[in-house]
Amino acid sequence: MLSLLITMTQWQGLVLTSFALLGLVLLSRTSLNIYRSLIVVLLWMGLFYGPATGWVWPENSPIWFGHWSVAGLVQAGDMLWRIALVFGLTRLYTAVTMPLEQGLGIAYFFNPLIRITPKAADFALLLTLTLRFIPLIVEETTLIWKVRVLKCELPQSWFKRSRELMHLIVPLILLTLRRAEELAENLMLRGYGSGNYRTLILHEQTPWDRLGVLIVGIWAILLLIWR
Repeated sequence: MLSLLITMTQWQGLVLTSFALLGLVLLSRTSLNIYRSLIVVLLWMGLFYGPATGWVWPENSPIWFGHWSVAGLVQAGDMLWRIALVFGLTRLYTAVTMPLEQGLGIAYFFNPLIRITPKAADFALLLTLTLRFIPLIVEETTLIWKVRVLKCELPQSWFKRSRELMHLIVPLILLTLRRAEELAENLMLRGYGSGNYRTLILHEQTPWDRLGVLIVGIWAILLLIWR
């Protein structure tokens, strides 16, 4: 919800979100190394959006007859600012929240919709399983790659290394299908049926949880006001 509002708010909302993100990073005490890849992506996007948006030229004229536009460069900077905030909040959320807790949180909010349609339960289960098994798939990919490296010397060129990565697709698909089959058998043995999925509650709500919900609600309202 906040990510959607960030794409629509004005500069006041972007400033508020920037300070909020900085405060959350300091409170969470996460390592700044997790944002290194984000900075690299933003630099490459800046190299693309800057020339693409900042350079303008008259209609029916060659591109080299154009000139740099201050409004275009400001628009590119505004776009990168919004993208950086969305990616930064997402990266921080995934860094401090376990995949299982993410799935349970999503399923908790989908739980009231189960009374309207049973498809909501199926969708909640799908999201929970997806978030739960993504780390396992990444771990299996790392193990397969290490076994591949032990069997043969790692090529130096990027082209040959890409070919080696392509060879990992088939065993990874087979392992994923085997896990999916085992999961389906476990669901059948436990009597799972469409529309009867129920969320799990790991702990009761605390005052800190209610305070967090209140802060996020006020944050979202301010972003709506500054649209």
